[in-house]
Amino acid sequence: MKKFAAATVATLALCAASAAFAQSGSGNIPGIGKGSGSAGSQISNSHITVAGNKATDVMAIGGSAGVAKVAGSVDMSGIANVNSVNITGSKVSNSDITVSNNEATGIKAIGGTANVNSVNIN
Repeated sequence: MKKFAAATVATLALCAASAAFAQSGSGNIPGIGKGSGSAGSQISNSHITVAGNKATDVMAIGGSAGVAKVAGSVDMSGIANVNSVNITGSKVSNSDITVSNNEATGIKAIGGTANVNSVNIN
């Protein structure tokens, strides 16, 4: 019963988070395929500034595991965007993006990605 309750809580947390992070996602159906995508948005005539921030001891942990090809797999991406601007699947035009005077120490990525003091546009 405890495992079922934990799975229910995790499912509810994912559903609640999906409304807040509805712009990108991925799925995997064993034996059929997998895919990912992003709805994106339009950013124009904007000024985005990340300045004067300090971050310490941030860790991104991710990885994947599976039990046979048909039993399924788990793929968890660990991404830490530290003092960064990360824009995925969106169009940016006539805009200024500034990342300056930020400090980051003790940043670690184990099986994941740490974007530190950076601008990432995918």
